Amino acid sequence: MREKIGNVISSSSPVEYLITVDTNTYVPLYEYVTVDLKEGDANVRVIGQIVSLYRDMYTFRRDAALYSVVDAVGENVLEVHTARVKVYGYVRDGQVLAPRTPPRIGAPVYRAGDADVAALYGEGRGLCIGTLAARPHLPACVDVDALSRHLAIIAATGSGKTWASVVMIEELLKLGATVLVVDPHGEYVPLARTIDRLGNAHAVVVKVAKHQEGDIMYRIGLVDASPEALADAAGVPQGAKKIRYYMYVAHSVVRDLYRREGREVGIDDMVEVLRGLISGRYRRTGLADHLRELVQHAGETARKDVHSVLSAISYLSRLKEMGIFASRGTPLLELLAPRGVTVLNLAGVGEEAQDYVVYNVLERVFRARVRHRRGLRGVKYPYPVVVVVEEAHRFAPPKHLRRTWSYDAITRIASEGRKFGVHLVVITQRPSRVDPDVLSQCQSQVILRVVNPRDQEAVREASELLAQDMLANLPSLNPGEAVVLGPLLRIPAFIRLRDRVLEYGGGDVDLAAAWARAEPPDRGRTVDSVISRIVGLKPPRAAVRLAMSGDVIRIGRQGSVIMGTVRVGESTAECSLDTSSGKHTCSACGESLCPHVVALVARAMKVYRSAV
Repeated sequence: MREKIGNVISSSSPVEYLITVDTNTYVPLYEYVTVDLKEGDANVRVIGQIVSLYRDMYTFRRDAALYSVVDAVGENVLEVHTARVKVYGYVRDGQVLAPRTPPRIGAPVYRAGDADVAALYGEGRGLCIGTLAARPHLPACVDVDALSRHLAIIAATGSGKTWASVVMIEELLKLGATVLVVDPHGEYVPLARTIDRLGNAHAVVVKVAKHQEGDIMYRIGLVDASPEALADAAGVPQGAKKIRYYMYVAHSVVRDLYRREGREVGIDDMVEVLRGLISGRYRRTGLADHLRELVQHAGETARKDVHSVLSAISYLSRLKEMGIFASRGTPLLELLAPRGVTVLNLAGVGEEAQDYVVYNVLERVFRARVRHRRGLRGVKYPYPVVVVVEEAHRFAPPKHLRRTWSYDAITRIASEGRKFGVHLVVITQRPSRVDPDVLSQCQSQVILRVVNPRDQEAVREASELLAQDMLANLPSLNPGEAVVLGPLLRIPAFIRLRDRVLEYGGGDVDLAAAWARAEPPDRGRTVDSVISRIVGLKPPRAAVRLAMSGDVIRIGRQGSVIMGTVRVGESTAECSLDTSSGKHTCSACGESLCPHVVALVARAMKVYRSAV
């Protein structure tokens, strides 16, 4: 027997209607309801969902005395419960059909049975990511084939976006999928430590810097990279045309050397070319005519602009310290395998380097799938790949804000990946900072709690299925609750994510516990006091003030000498400090106690505490 919960009272249309709710009946938000109506000659049961709930005081007569109204407002005040219902349709022959007529005013409204709700969503195909929020005992299983049209997972910080992505990855691995995760913060590295919980699935962590946690060091082929991309990865400003020119010259010569002699080449060979330009002693034989002319011209200008060449050498040193460039790149088939997840660990690497690494990896994956589908020569990968891009606003921002290398690779996958079996999962907490063309290509969305009005508007514009009443509910979603829209489910659903099996990092810091472990500062070790003790002079206050906003790009130590590349404002310099003699140098400022040297000492106090 069906349970009646109220009656249709107003605003009745084929897409929504307003009902009164029995005040003695528990009816939560997102509950499913049914109403009977006549469609043509057939009687059908139309299923809808409560998307808004209201409690209103019963309206008093307008001519009632004010004191009588006030006396009546108390514990016994008469209230009316109303709810707005979004109409989904009725099921016929396995299809959900939209009604063409509205329910009549006064029609009884019933709580939908589990069988009605299950028929509304069908059986799903493969990815059981949670349960329906209003029916926790009914699974929410989404269609795996819908990933061919890409997916966006959107949520405010702490609302469960990484939780949602890990659950999705677990379900994909159960089906034997190949998953590649772009991980800018190292949050997915713990997946590899707990992958055995999924049985025969496996995981590999690819690192791009020596200090990171990982199984494989990712290498990019130096001779295959463009000089512009190398300059971007090193962080060379776009306006530094001279520095970029000298890097172009060095790269051209080294690439020719690799092709002619077939030996391994690296960043050191590019540095050798640049040093030869300064000294005028770079005389390699066998260079092509155009390269000899290029080297001759570059050498003439280099000896007049030594500072730009030294800056290019400094940026190349930064590339070498990253450790990702070699003559040959890491074979793609070492990174990807069926029934496995590859985590590209980018934690602790600068944004420019992250950008180029992501571009390089995604381009290689896409080209390998194109070759497989079209039977072309070259490296192929025979299985579809799901690419999960965490913090997507870093890699695919709107074009009018800034342009990234990885943007081109991501948009290519978003627009063409479906044809070649490369499927995109975009994850972001700031959808308004993701290029709208990328978001619009993600036809399915898993949307958790979103508070920022701009982000809500970006979500609404990206999804044709997100009605205003659903948008209004986004700030009230609890952690782990989400709206699922698009081809993943044939009808939008509010769901509760299931518990994850694998571990991930990146949770909130326990502030009280962290502060409790903190050690009191050593008041005797300030930058001023350390420099005064080593050098015998106190640095100017202006230099200390500027140094605090500086950035130490590279730092190293040889014996008692600490050296590094330091950027303060628009100026970048090579600096050194001998802690035994007090001698200090700065390529930009000479031997004065400048902000570059002070910034180097401040970093050294943290990195080499015992040495200073």
